[in-house]
Amino acid sequence: MRHDRRPYLVKKLLFTLAEARAKHFLHPQFDELGEGCWFVNPRCFDINGSDIRLGKYVHLMGTPDQVVHMTAWTDGARSGAISIGDYTVVLPGVRIGSASNVTIGRNCLLASKSYITDADWHDLYDRNSAPGASERVLLEDNVWLGDSSIVCKGVTIGENSIVGAGAVVTQDVPANSVAAGNPARVVKELDPERSFGRREDLFNGEVPYNDLLDYYERDLLGPNTVRQWLMSKLAPSRRH
Repeated sequence: MRHDRRPYLVKKLLFTLAEARAKHFLHPQFDELGEGCWFVNPRCFDINGSDIRLGKYVHLMGTPDQVVHMTAWTDGARSGAISIGDYTVVLPGVRIGSASNVTIGRNCLLASKSYITDADWHDLYDRNSAPGASERVLLEDNVWLGDSSIVCKGVTIGENSIVGAGAVVTQDVPANSVAAGNPARVVKELDPERSFGRREDLFNGEVPYNDLLDYYERDLLGPNTVRQWLMSKLAPSRRH
């Protein structure tokens, strides 16, 4: 589809239905769910295990070809736990697996297809034994994981740091750093004296975030008509 031809009221209705589906099918899967959590395409999530917690205003997006997976392993002897802090964004294809503890701070950005795991998932010698060695993973506040990056067991990524696309993080990354490569190494240091824009800033302005989003949607989709929308579905063209 070249353009979003949905009329504003149609998109609003679809959004309301998606929220209802998320509330019915997804919300009960979490031990804790803060206010303002938003699941885009709630059919595209796979949540397994207990002790999975989301802070407030965590926004998560799945797509049919990139489902978001969160799994907290339990076998009676040990249990995993996943905690995602306030205002964090989880994009399509993200996978988080825990056999001990994965903690993600506030204002983090997990780009598409990034993967966080606190376990090997098989013993090094007995490949029939799972989950293997496991050690806590910690992402401090305002961390950005690039597309298709991997964060392995036992890693701590410091506040404000960035992990480049495709990087494999096997050792700690200090705060205010950019790490890239396989295995990931610090390639740049950020200036801690400069202010960092954080996602929570969007929610603390004079105009509430949801109102800003609604104004944007009204302006973007206002000219659309039902006829244009149906034509874009039934007889798409360069005009639709």
